[in-house]
Amino acid sequence: MKLHYFHGRGPLRALVMVRELRRVELFIKPVGEDIWALVALSGSVDGQPEKHRCQGPYRSIAQAEAVLRSVAGALMGQDYQPQPNDYVVWSVMAQRLARTIRTDRDASAGKFHFDPDQYEPIG
Repeated sequence: MKLHYFHGRGPLRALVMVRELRRVELFIKPVGEDIWALVALSGSVDGQPEKHRCQGPYRSIAQAEAVLRSVAGALMGQDYQPQPNDYVVWSVMAQRLARTIRTDRDASAGKFHFDPDQYEPIG
């Protein structure tokens, strides 16, 4: 198995990759204060994104960027070519997906208070 790692010029917040008529756009988006996510969109070169994936949360921008570079390297192993000079065209959808990650994170955040006097012994 051959491992690839994308060594582009940093910092890297978005990357376009193309293989034949397929396009992949990778984004690092903020989902909270110092919390980041990787959003990947794929579809035909001429159309809208057909699939999306989100990974995270990551506690630093450097960690999210390392994941983006790793994913880009894996895509290079599948014959996708990085197009660092291409403009991203699906950034609005990526931002919307990042917003849903933030909403889901906020909805599942809880405030828990443990009171040691409020338990039932086992047995």
